[in-house]
Amino acid sequence: MSLWQLNDDGKAVPIDEKPLATEGQIEAAIESDPKLLGIDVLIIGRQTQTPSGPLDLLALHSEGQLVVIENKRDKTPREVLAQTIDYAAWVAKLDFGEVDDLYAKYRASIGDEGSDLAAAFEEHFDEELGSIGDVPRMIVVAAHLDDSTERMIDFLNESFDVPVNAVLFQPFEGRLLGRTWLRPDAIGSRASGKRSSANAEAREQARQFWDTWLPIGREVLTEIKLPARGPKAVWVKRSITPGIPAALLMLVTASSAYAEVQFDDDDPQFNDSLLCALKQRRLQIEGAYGAELDWRGLENSASQTRRTKVVAPSVNIGRRAEPNEEGLRALADSARCLVDAVRPHLQEAFDAASAPGTD
Repeated sequence: MSLWQLNDDGKAVPIDEKPLATEGQIEAAIESDPKLLGIDVLIIGRQTQTPSGPLDLLALHSEGQLVVIENKRDKTPREVLAQTIDYAAWVAKLDFGEVDDLYAKYRASIGDEGSDLAAAFEEHFDEELGSIGDVPRMIVVAAHLDDSTERMIDFLNESFDVPVNAVLFQPFEGRLLGRTWLRPDAIGSRASGKRSSANAEAREQARQFWDTWLPIGREVLTEIKLPARGPKAVWVKRSITPGIPAALLMLVTASSAYAEVQFDDDDPQFNDSLLCALKQRRLQIEGAYGAELDWRGLENSASQTRRTKVVAPSVNIGRRAEPNEEGLRALADSARCLVDAVRPHLQEAFDAASAPGTD
């Protein structure tokens, strides 16, 4: 890759390459803004511990495909490719609950306790996370790539359809950074990965859980119109107050579930103002609910989002595939208590957030 600066006199002056102090700078840059890769992913882990060592970055694509991102640094071609494949083999065996746990640990390590993968995915991509794809995508990050690594990546792609690629970040004078892909034709060709029967089973388990829970939910949440049949997704979302952008969400993971009230106006600042206005009544709301709640504004969200929320504590359901009666009832009761605690204050908070001059 080469760069030139076009001067006013029409002459093109080459810009010299300037090595980075450490290749770890690229890792940090990708973590802070994954769009540097040219694909939209949600970072869910950095230096994730695996049986073979720490995985540099772990991400999730919009189609639910995990993405292993490994920085070449000073590794030999065989080392970097073998290590990337080894990490991917470990990642491929993770189930939804294990990925959710990894994400929670990652967010906790940077001071964001209680983060939920399903909610963060929906906030980031504005769509539901139904299951995790079983074939991870692999990305080798490097400043330069040797011929041997290029040959191996091309061979794995063309002969065995292995979803591995390399992205090159080349630094230049003036703090400029260039990016190019080894195989640009393959960037979006495997967006969804190869879904196996295990992923179909996970989606079916979610549907079965909601089908089992819905009769209890209708009994407890009498005024909320719940779906006739459980969706093949990890949550159910329903509006709770006409004219106010507030919705009740109930989410399920592999072994737990929880309820939250989410504010989802198109204007993220309005959602934040609505949450702040409601938080002025925190003592009354938490007193009515009977426990401390998690108040998530824009500044402490798990990802860039327009939504804010009030989240109730998780309840144990046993296993999503075979939930226990106590857990099913606890989720419905938690949702009931949360709605009853929040809804009496919504109109006043909405009016305060709508007042002229409200930030």
